[in-house]
Amino acid sequence: MITSYKNKIAADFTLSTALLVTVIFFVIYYMVSLAVFNGLQRDIIFEADKHFYEVGVKDGTPYIADKAEWFEREHRELEVNPVFVQITDQNGVAIEKSPNLKQDALSTDLSKKDKVFFRSKLKGLSIAQIQVALKENDKLAGYLVVAIPIAESERVLDTLKSVLLIAFPIVLLVLFFVTRFIAGKSIQPVLSVIDTASKITNENLTARIPLPLGKDELGKLVLTINDLLDRIANAVDREKQFTSDASHELRTPLAVIKGTLEVLIRKPRSAQEYVEKAAYCITEIDRISYLVDQLLLLARFESQKKALDSRSTDLAELTAMILQRQQDHILNKGLSVELETGDQYDVYSDPYMVEIIIENLISNAIKYSDPNESIRIEINKLNSEITYTVIDKGIGIAADEIPKIQEPFYRSNPLQHPDITGNGLGLSIVKRMCELLAIRFEIESQPGAGTKARLIFES
Repeated sequence: MITSYKNKIAADFTLSTALLVTVIFFVIYYMVSLAVFNGLQRDIIFEADKHFYEVGVKDGTPYIADKAEWFEREHRELEVNPVFVQITDQNGVAIEKSPNLKQDALSTDLSKKDKVFFRSKLKGLSIAQIQVALKENDKLAGYLVVAIPIAESERVLDTLKSVLLIAFPIVLLVLFFVTRFIAGKSIQPVLSVIDTASKITNENLTARIPLPLGKDELGKLVLTINDLLDRIANAVDREKQFTSDASHELRTPLAVIKGTLEVLIRKPRSAQEYVEKAAYCITEIDRISYLVDQLLLLARFESQKKALDSRSTDLAELTAMILQRQQDHILNKGLSVELETGDQYDVYSDPYMVEIIIENLISNAIKYSDPNESIRIEINKLNSEITYTVIDKGIGIAADEIPKIQEPFYRSNPLQHPDITGNGLGLSIVKRMCELLAIRFEIESQPGAGTKARLIFES
């Protein structure tokens, strides 16, 4: 049973080569056989033509014109392959024959056509012969039969066949082991891949497969596997960080609620104190609920299980709805919001996700703006692109922290602004949704000078 890959390669290669060698051996045998018998056919036709002119027909009976000369020539010539000549009547009965036939005679096959090369037997030996019709006044008088022995030629062909049949399995056997050896050397890097892959576990994602020397398909495979391992390692690291941050964010409000309730039950309190502490706990529970909703939303789009429902969406109308929901927060900080747009700009996208993206940007602008400042929202179209920009005059952020704030749970210098609450999930959700909707997302900001967040839609 063939189990190893190198054995499979060797077997497949040997099988295909066996078919090719079979064809080659058949062609070799056929060409040699054709060459041998073509040569014999030329020789026997030459002999038949030569003797044809020495035979005459008189009164319907064939005869040899100069029998004494013919017999003398037969005795005088030394032939390695003798030529047998026989003259018969129209019924194939021998009339004259060459001395080398002695007591034997050539069998005549009257069914064969004139000068057709065919095989026969003489004293158990193979011969090739032809028959030439002898006629007088277009009337058949007899036949000139010429034959030559072909036993030696058949022996040569039989020897060739035996050599080919013996060489065939030997060649295949040698080919199998040579191919197996070469295949074993060729798949050595694959064994290295298997060995390295077996060492990679969830706790050890740093191991990488060494690159082979040759820049072939195997090298590309190793590069692809190493890239895949890099992506898996990054995903696992992000998963660990996300889990750690999420548990931390959930643990903090739960600890606050637990501490508040423990203090509340230590001794009797007034009704007002119970109401205040209960209201505080409800606020923390709302914070947990909002955090859980954000985590579920992020997890949903990370797995891309939500199907996109793209349709035409009016950005100005969507912005007006969001500003109406955020009105209390805007009034509490004394902010002014200016919506600057020209025509009605519609984008073809998922309205639910676009609403979440824009609401997060406007919510951030309100949250991080200084009191009594202004927020400007611009919707413009240039060529085939629609640009949606939210500009605030808030606390801003350093340029090197802009990539970080797009990661889950990251908040820039939270201790410097304890009055600004949040969980650091808003922009990570914006970034992920923009990737799913093929929206370009850009942030420009300077500390103390405000932030400009820009969405670019392909119209």
